Amino acid sequence: MKKLSLFILLCILLTACQRSRNFRDEDKYYRQGSDYGNGKNYATGKAERFGQPKKRIYILPFYNLTPLGGDAFGEFASQEMSREIRSRGQAILPDDVKSSENSKDFYAGDKIRLGPLIREGKRLGVSMLIVGKIKKITYRIKGDEVGILRKKKSIAAVDAEIRIFDISAGKELLFDEKSADNTSSELNLFNDEDDNPNDRREENVHQAIRNVVKIFAINTGRAIEKTSWEGRIAKIMGTKVYINAGRMSGLNVGDILKVLTVGEDVYDPVTGLYLGRAMGQPKGTLEVVDYLGSDGSIATIHSGGNFAENDIVQLY
Repeated sequence: MKKLSLFILLCILLTACQRSRNFRDEDKYYRQGSDYGNGKNYATGKAERFGQPKKRIYILPFYNLTPLGGDAFGEFASQEMSREIRSRGQAILPDDVKSSENSKDFYAGDKIRLGPLIREGKRLGVSMLIVGKIKKITYRIKGDEVGILRKKKSIAAVDAEIRIFDISAGKELLFDEKSADNTSSELNLFNDEDDNPNDRREENVHQAIRNVVKIFAINTGRAIEKTSWEGRIAKIMGTKVYINAGRMSGLNVGDILKVLTVGEDVYDPVTGLYLGRAMGQPKGTLEVVDYLGSDGSIATIHSGGNFAENDIVQLY
């Protein structure tokens, strides 16, 4: 009898718990609906927080102004920058394109040759192009002069800058200057000389470059989030429109894309300097219906017409 009573009590408790969970779920659902009705746009606001598709960016080898390391330090800086951005998953750094240019090729003193840089970005098919400069490298060693085990301490410091350009808009997004250092120490018996002082210096400078690049990567991520994504129509076959972005970029089946003509490049009539690109004319909209390959998608016409290859597409 006692077992039966305990069994009945347990069933009542489980039912009550289930009803409580159901009540909470229903209450949350209707409160969300109430928020939407009050103009808070709960559902659309939640969707917008997912962000835009990933942009394709390219980082040119840094321009090393110092006598230390030569082009090797500049190449190392761009490789570390690429690794940091990849690890954050905020952008696509394409492996299938390669530039023969260096950041040095686009610097004219402290200014940037914007026209050639934008043309190179278009040739690479990227949304953003990053150039950088290593402005100063300082390396110092300090050691104890007494004792059997003598401590030797070294420090490397790096001053650097990056400049980020929006290729589609033809303008600079970010100019960032930062400094970072790295300190290391070791114990030597009777102050023996380091067998590989150049290797020790290079290792310290590399770590200082890594440290400054980590700061740049954070600020680059913020700049990426502030820019609008855009892709291109790669091919039109019958009723199907093929887009040069898909699953990897973050496009979703069901996304609506607006289509625009490629805007004209604008130059200063007096100086001939490149000013930027004018916005293209709207043509209509497409709906993403399927994926193609690793990073392509298939769309169908949603509205409008007269679409052409190389037309620009943006999230509607």
